[in-house]
Amino acid sequence: MPERPTLVIFDFDNTLVDSRIDYTGLRTALADMLAEAGAPPESREALLRLPLIELVERGAALSPALAGRMWTRIEAAEADGLRGAGAMPYAREVLAGLRQRGFRLALLTNNARAGTTAALAALDLASLLDHAVTRDDVPRLKPDPSGVRLVLEQAGPVRAAYLVGDSWIDGRAAEAAGVRFVGFGPRRADAEARGLRPWAWVTDLRELLDLAWEA
Repeated sequence: MPERPTLVIFDFDNTLVDSRIDYTGLRTALADMLAEAGAPPESREALLRLPLIELVERGAALSPALAGRMWTRIEAAEADGLRGAGAMPYAREVLAGLRQRGFRLALLTNNARAGTTAALAALDLASLLDHAVTRDDVPRLKPDPSGVRLVLEQAGPVRAAYLVGDSWIDGRAAEAAGVRFVGFGPRRADAEARGLRPWAWVTDLRELLDLAWEA
């Protein structure tokens, strides 16, 4: 039987694509929508630390219409962030290098499929990925592990699996799904403050080519 490949799952925003979505501004806007709708009092600091999906779930508990308006706001922010977005430095080079070594590569994002697919095609990254899972494909978004589990199901038997991402929500999803988390970028302190212990952390995507993936 052929040897099982290693699977590396990549986050999208600020990992493969420099999307520049204003998440702080978006969370602030959603928190304001909750307050205006009469949500139970909650500190702004606590709300701004929540994943977007949890803010929307608070809205859905008040009314489906509010949740719909919140999703509209999120989709507009995603569109703005992807407009003119480029690939992160060395993203294509690193994906190509891992593929040449026989790795299976996947994408997992909380973004919608339409915008994700268009961006990957425009940046010539789509052909380097074996699988792509978006929020349209899963019952719950990261930090829930549903998306990681779907990628694992699509990939079939693998020797080992890893998730590379820039945010604590990536690390939490990886942890809950039983795969190793490789953090990327400047937010290691935030991830570790939330109790995450990454398997590795890189600040340049090229460092992925030097990791001892099977260790």
